[in-house]
Amino acid sequence: MSQHPYTIEVDQAIKTVHMAVKGVFSQEEYERFVKDYEAKTSNIQASNFTLKVDCTQMALLGPGEVEKLKGSFARYKKTGFAKVIFGISLQQTIIKMQLGRVAREAGLNNVDIVVQ
Repeated sequence: MSQHPYTIEVDQAIKTVHMAVKGVFSQEEYERFVKDYEAKTSNIQASNFTLKVDCTQMALLGPGEVEKLKGSFARYKKTGFAKVIFGISLQQTIIKMQLGRVAREAGLNNVDIVVQ
């Protein structure tokens, strides 16, 4: 079984969905991510939850990856999280800009991008 480039864990006790992403996703990995995301978030009241995404292992995104990311951000908005927090490293200046731009384009307004 190959290692997924992401993890998704729901912590009911602290009302947080923890995700981590690594590298970039192939189309197959992205489709698997969408299915896993839907399965893990379908049984929560997202408006009471924070989505925390560890992006410290994320690679720079090309145009194809940006479109996948925009689709994911639209999905986060539709799910209705109270807050979305993206964690990056100090060296990820360009990724910070990419995340901010794609969040705006997807209409995801409840976002914080923080250095971890």
